[in-house]
Amino acid sequence: MRIAVIERSSLKRLLARVLPARCRRRREEASAVGDRAPPPPHVGAYGRHGLVTWGIALGLVGPGLQAASVTVGPWSPLFQGVEFASGQQLGQGTAAPDQQVRCLRVDLTEPGIELFGTPKCADCVLDTLSENTSRFLEQYGLQVAVNGAFYGRSGGASDTTVGTPDNVLGLAISQGVRVSAPDSRYAAALFFTERNEAFFLANNNPPTNTAGIHTAVSGNRALLVNGAVVQAANPSDLDPRTALGLSADRRYLFLLTIDGRQPGWSDGADFRDTGEWLKRFGAADGINVDGGGSTTMVMADCLGAPERLNRPSYVAAYGRERIIGHNFGVRAPPLDTGIRQFTVEPGTTTALLTWETAAPATTQVEFGLTPSYGNATPLDSRPLQRHVATLADLQPATTYFYRATSSADGATAELACRFTTTSDLVATLLFDLTQEWTFTTNNLDGVNWTAPEYNDADWLGRGPGLLAVEDSPTVGPRNTVLPPAFGTRIPRTYYFRTHFTLAGHPAGVSLTFSNYVDDAAVFYLNGVEVYRLRMPPHPEVILNSTLADGFACAGSPRSGDANIECPDVFTLGPEALTSLVEGDNVLAVEVHNYTDGSLDIVFGTALILHTSALQPPRLNVWREGDVTTLFWNGTGFTLEQTAQLGEDAGWSEVRGPITRSPVVVPNTQTTFYRLRR
Repeated sequence: MRIAVIERSSLKRLLARVLPARCRRRREEASAVGDRAPPPPHVGAYGRHGLVTWGIALGLVGPGLQAASVTVGPWSPLFQGVEFASGQQLGQGTAAPDQQVRCLRVDLTEPGIELFGTPKCADCVLDTLSENTSRFLEQYGLQVAVNGAFYGRSGGASDTTVGTPDNVLGLAISQGVRVSAPDSRYAAALFFTERNEAFFLANNNPPTNTAGIHTAVSGNRALLVNGAVVQAANPSDLDPRTALGLSADRRYLFLLTIDGRQPGWSDGADFRDTGEWLKRFGAADGINVDGGGSTTMVMADCLGAPERLNRPSYVAAYGRERIIGHNFGVRAPPLDTGIRQFTVEPGTTTALLTWETAAPATTQVEFGLTPSYGNATPLDSRPLQRHVATLADLQPATTYFYRATSSADGATAELACRFTTTSDLVATLLFDLTQEWTFTTNNLDGVNWTAPEYNDADWLGRGPGLLAVEDSPTVGPRNTVLPPAFGTRIPRTYYFRTHFTLAGHPAGVSLTFSNYVDDAAVFYLNGVEVYRLRMPPHPEVILNSTLADGFACAGSPRSGDANIECPDVFTLGPEALTSLVEGDNVLAVEVHNYTDGSLDIVFGTALILHTSALQPPRLNVWREGDVTTLFWNGTGFTLEQTAQLGEDAGWSEVRGPITRSPVVVPNTQTTFYRLRR
């Protein structure tokens, strides 16, 4: 597994450390300010100038007015060759805007640094496939990333679904492959060879020769040229910004974001301010890339999952990152923490952690349900280079935070992260979204249509999911068109039935339903109601005329559609599945619209079975010096030993009995060990 130094719980501590000391307290929840509609093709948003000077304090903004405060925090290492710092401007009642700034500094001379832009879509008419910045980082195994070049599809849409083909505006190169062509409107560019030699062109028009260029990204204008900010102030042009820069010696690449559209947190910046911030962090040349709601900076946590370092305005407004046509990121090695070859093996109620140190050291692990831990394994003071610890009495399917520590001669090596224990259930897919259903629109009030013995042979039809009357391209897969055609007023309620087989006894099992439903539904299992989704609660009787209480994807840009980004998922345990039987089962669903006279309906369900299973542990043996360590991951087992194998082997319990790992035994004679439940 890939181990990074910064854990999810450490992120807040990191930000607290690198944010300027004079940062005044801000309201934590930013206002949900909707993005302005950008002019097509999609371009970044623009901001207004804050009248400030360099330093911890400065600059007068006019007679009798208090000065705006500008501060720049220190660099903190995230990965080898990648550092992070924050800056801020506080308007303090002046004409200057509030600005929250985040910057990544990438050492292009550091071994293992790789630059990576969104790759070319090989099978598309357009340039790339859209995704948000967090997904981009995770998909390509990057350590840090920001949104990249400007983009624009036909019609100028600024947001879409993941995987939609898109155009990149201006020259972009990824891994030596040209992603998009040069464009005179987006001609400010950075170029990098495979060895990370960096070049800057304030105006790549006419286009330069790109032979030997491994990575390139373009913006709509240069911000900083030879250490001089080249954009004029524009106090009416205030928005989130993303910018890329290079140091004068071309050793460092800077990735910078300025938050905006969030009063009380950060108002945004104009082009001049953005150039000034690049300069403050050490850049000599820089370009403006896509901004506005696209402005996002993320890093990989200790498990490679994305963590946002800034506060994107799109997240503040819609609760998720904008899906865009181009991103730009960096691969980098993890920092050396002194702990090597680290592994964590979660079990159901235990977890096994192993690691190595360069020199003999102690062994201990702190762990708990929060980053404060609260529990610790006993300190093993034996000086060892190979370390093992077993965490016990954990809860199934629960996330735990941990910190592994080894100390020797006043030096401490440590690694912090998290893991999730396994469920004591095994998941089996009973059927997917393409399951076939019979359907009808007849009013079935007073008819026992959910019963297993009901005959649905004369219903309107049968087909695989999704079954829909829908024209939205964000809803799919639409395999069966329901009557009537789209654009015609449809019935308020549709009825569906299907069969599935349960192999084995139903005792103790659970079922997970993953659904796309527009707008609401009631689920029945073998004639028994088991769940209501966005429908009036009990004890109200559900009739054909009953309207839904809500609609799909509420609160998102796709509100009202059963969009692929927001499925309805719920799990029913044994207490709700009393009607489940071994063999054939009937699942019946009635889908209701939110309004009378709706023009669309969507329904599809995937069903997952969860059953309990016991996994036997693996007994491991480590020998170091005159000590043997036995360890395993699991509970309910007793360690036994014998001096010989075969029919005459006399197994006996190791002193204790020993029921928990790890166990230290002497290396005095040949001994065989086993675990017995």
